Amino acid sequence: MTSNYPTSLGETSSWARDNGATVDEARRRFAQYAVLRAISQSQALSASLVFKGGNALDFIWQPNRGTLDLDFSISGELATEFTEQSIRRYFEQSLTIVGRQLSILFRVHRVDQNPPGDDKTFVTYEAKLGYALQDEQRLRRRMDLGMPSTRVIEVDISLNDPICQYEERDLAGGTLRVCTLEDIVAEKLRALLQQPIRNRGRRQDLLDIAFLRRYGRALDLSSVATFLRTKAHARSIHVSREAFRSREVLDRASSDYSALQQVTRGLFIPYEEAVTELLRLVSELPINDQ
Repeated sequence: MTSNYPTSLGETSSWARDNGATVDEARRRFAQYAVLRAISQSQALSASLVFKGGNALDFIWQPNRGTLDLDFSISGELATEFTEQSIRRYFEQSLTIVGRQLSILFRVHRVDQNPPGDDKTFVTYEAKLGYALQDEQRLRRRMDLGMPSTRVIEVDISLNDPICQYEERDLAGGTLRVCTLEDIVAEKLRALLQQPIRNRGRRQDLLDIAFLRRYGRALDLSSVATFLRTKAHARSIHVSREAFRSREVLDRASSDYSALQQVTRGLFIPYEEAVTELLRLVSELPINDQ
C-alpha cells in the first residue's frame, strides 16, 4: 500500500510538508491510519467491513482531499452479526493492541444506531473513537480519569448499501477491504442523484468525480454504469443522463462548493469545470438518455 498517510508520529511533520497539509491534519491522519490498521488486524472487522467514500479515495487511490469520517459498509449477509455492543467490543479489542504498537491512547466513546429501531433497512452505526497521541500528556491524563477526549475520529458503518466490487489491501500485515475506483465513482454518482430526495447537497462528490476524471486512471465505464444501476435501484432512484442534467441536482452540488478549496491539499477544480467533467463522464456511460 502506498504511503498516502504518516505511519508514525515522527513522520507527521515531514508528511505535512510534502503533501501541502497542516501539521494538525497530518496528526489526525496518523490517528486515522491507526484506526484503519486496527480494523485490518481484527479478524471480525477485516472480514466484514469495506472501506469506501472520500477517505478511501484519499488514503488508497487518489490523494487530494481528506474527510473527517472513515466510512465503511457491511454486506447484507453479515449485517445481522453487528450491533452497537459487538462493534464497541471489536474496536476496543483491536484499538488496544494497535494503540500500544503506535503509542496512541484510544477510547470508544460511543456507538449509536442511526436511525434507531429494529425495523429500519438502511442503518448506519456511528462510532466515536476518542484518542490522544504520544506527546499529548494532558489529554492522556484526562482520558485516564474517564473523561472523553477532545480529539475524536468518527467511523460510520452502513448496512445494506450495495458494495459491488472491492479489493483486499495489505496494511501492516493485516487486510483491509477497499472499494474499487469504479465502485466509489458509482456511489458518488448515486449520491448526486439522491440529493433532492434527501434534501441535502453533495458538493464533495462532484469535486471528487471531476478530480478523478482529470487526474486519475481510466475507469471501466461499463462497470461504473452497472454498479450505479445496482446502487440506485436499492434506493429506488431513477438513473439517466437527463437526471444528471437536472437543475436541482446541479444547484444542490453548487452550494458552498468554493469552500472545498480550503480542504484540498493539491488541486481544486472550479464548479463550472467540475460540472463539465461530470457531464462528460455521464455522456460516456452506457445508461439511458431519459
